[in-house]
Parts: sequence; structure tokens; C-alpha cells
Amino acid sequence: MKPLKPGSAALWSLQIDLFSARALVWIASVGRDAELTPQAHIYFFDRYRRLAEYYRAHGRLVRAKRLQAKANEHYEASGSDGPPYAAAMAMPRPRRFVRVSAMGTRRMDEPDDAA
Repeated sequence: MKPLKPGSAALWSLQIDLFSARALVWIASVGRDAELTPQAHIYFFDRYRRLAEYYRAHGRLVRAKRLQAKANEHYEASGSDGPPYAAAMAMPRPRRFVRVSAMGTRRMDEPDDAA
């Protein structure tokens, strides 16, 4: 993975992803005893890990260490033993392009047959 550049759109995107996901989790859990799903933990793990890499690459080691700790917490909470394995999927061959003439042959000045 390429390191993110300072002020890059990818950095902003990661920060907005985290903010909006945390806000959605907060809204969904207001007044309830709710737990995050394993997929949500993996999502947070990925975002925190990417942010930690960014800050580590730019010399902000304390912040990177804190974000990596959060990423590790989410990874442990997911109960995952690694990334999902890729599977080969077969798809049917696309159909040939068919040219269609979409012009009507009926004249519009005739009365319609609507009852």
C-alpha cells in the first residue's frame, strides 16, 4: 500500500470514514445494549491501521502508536483468524451486443385503443 500524502484526499477520506462510522454506531446504540458485528470490527481495524501507518510515516509516532492500539483492539474483538480468503468465481460469458431499432411504426394521429 502506498503511504498517504499530507493533506491528501485519502487521509481526509479515512478520517471522515471513521467519524461517520463512529457516529452511526453511536446513533444505532443509543438506549440499547448493542455489540459491534465482527465485520464492523474488521472495518474499524482497517481504518485505524491505515491512519496509524500514515502518522508513523510522517513522524507522529505517539499518535500512530495510539491508533495502532485501537486497531489491534478491534482486530482482537472481531475474532478473526486473518483476512477472508479469495475464491475463484465463474461468471457466464457476456451476451453479444444486439442492435435494436427502437422506432415505433404506428402513427400517433390514430385513436388509441384505450377503453
